[in-house]
Amino acid sequence: MATIKELARKAGVSKSTVSRVINNDPNVKEETRKRVLSIVEEMDYKPNILARSMITGYLPIVLIIVGDIQNHYFAKTVVGIERELTEKNYMAVVYNSMYDVEREKEFIRMAKGCRFAGIIPMTAVKSDELEECLNNVDCPIVLINKNLKKTPLDAVFGNDFEAGYLSTAELIKNGHTRIAYLSGPSKSSVSIERERGYKEALYDNGIEIDESIMFEGKLDIKSGYEIGKKIFENSDITAVSSNNFLMALGAFRCGRDMGKPMFTKIDVACNETVPELYEESGFIYAGSDLESIGTKAAQFLIHRIEKLDEPIQKIIFSATRVHNPK
Repeated sequence: MATIKELARKAGVSKSTVSRVINNDPNVKEETRKRVLSIVEEMDYKPNILARSMITGYLPIVLIIVGDIQNHYFAKTVVGIERELTEKNYMAVVYNSMYDVEREKEFIRMAKGCRFAGIIPMTAVKSDELEECLNNVDCPIVLINKNLKKTPLDAVFGNDFEAGYLSTAELIKNGHTRIAYLSGPSKSSVSIERERGYKEALYDNGIEIDESIMFEGKLDIKSGYEIGKKIFENSDITAVSSNNFLMALGAFRCGRDMGKPMFTKIDVACNETVPELYEESGFIYAGSDLESIGTKAAQFLIHRIEKLDEPIQKIIFSATRVHNPK
């Protein structure tokens, strides 16, 4: 395996210059950077991350905490994060918390003990204990769709109110007035905002809000299926607005099994974008570009790791992707 000393000798530069190039130091002439990178590729150089951590004080690894990796929302956002981190020579480690605060706290402590470079928590579950745990971490943190009460941190959000509003408005545009709602956990800020969008869309269109056809689920296919049974027992419901895609898919499968297929008898809308396989299906959806959210969060984190002097930033991505097949 090639060493930094061998790279430096072949490139005709010092070992410190090679090190600066590998670590993306901006204080290197572009001509020199290109020459060194060309030789790095030619000699198939792989940096020793343990040796690098002795110099930087951290491992070039970023912890990403997701609620449920089966959820398209998390998986697609991670794609954007991972692509940006890889370009900057950081490795992403994804931990699946299943929305369990204790598991999230355990992951955070592990990242601190292993001297990870940074953390990106993606679950919107509210917890004072979790916030305290994040406060005790000495590495950069960037939040996705998560607010902390006391701690100012860089954060990236999708406009969840807008997603709930626009997807429900599309159902109303199709002539529906009896629209059931599949909500998420009441402690989740994302669920709260999407439900608020649903209610506002009904209100703005003169449709009475009926709490009896609003159901709280667990953001997975199973809970969507079980709620689907209640929906199909109500003969006057003609459409469903769902907090997320997995619950919508569960309701879809329930309708199929009960002989009341979605899209033909009942329209269904998701308050987020759907997996690519379903983009041109009968699902109505509205949401923010998830890969862009992930990319921006990774950029914020890299800036903090590199100690760039920037103010705390919060960015909200509008729900610009809207699909209605009718």
